[in-house]
Amino acid sequence: MGTVRKQKRARKSALKNRYCAGAKLSEHKFLRILRGFAEGMTLSALEPMTHTSGKTIRATYRALRERLVEVIHAQPLMFGAAGTYLAHPDAPALLTAIRSSAVFRRYRKLHAPRMKDAREEQIFVLEFAVRLFSALDLRKVSLGLEDMLGSLAQGIRALKPRDPLENLANGIPGARPHGHPQLQLYEGIRRHLLERGNSR
Repeated sequence: MGTVRKQKRARKSALKNRYCAGAKLSEHKFLRILRGFAEGMTLSALEPMTHTSGKTIRATYRALRERLVEVIHAQPLMFGAAGTYLAHPDAPALLTAIRSSAVFRRYRKLHAPRMKDAREEQIFVLEFAVRLFSALDLRKVSLGLEDMLGSLAQGIRALKPRDPLENLANGIPGARPHGHPQLQLYEGIRRHLLERGNSR
């Protein structure tokens, strides 16, 4: 009888998830999916690594995109100050350039070939924009903000489908590739979810 109770307690503990209240995923599996999201892994690549269904991973990715948009509004200086740049009046032109770029079309084909509606597509474009700013260190850029956003829009159109976003630094004076863009995404979302959960 004691062994059964211990097993039940162990299962309950394993299912506890500080990052996603009420989730069926254990915290361990959730963090592995979060890391996969931060690293841009496809569902088919992540499924065997997490022993989680593609449907569950897809739903978790969708929720993480929603949280990412939430973060850049609440904390605009995170992810390379993505929220600050995306609040600029010229940001819509950059988002339009992203949507029409070859590198984004490839990313979308790999991760979300079908969209439910226009809102989901907009969130997907915003996610890609956050990845763009996370890939760059723009703190020493000598251009004004308007010119910098224009250069990014021009650069994203010129990228080939498989080019890394870090290559955008080549066309902006003072810009450098970020050393750990995936880690910045992972830690930023993880901390936000933890703080959000603790504040409830």
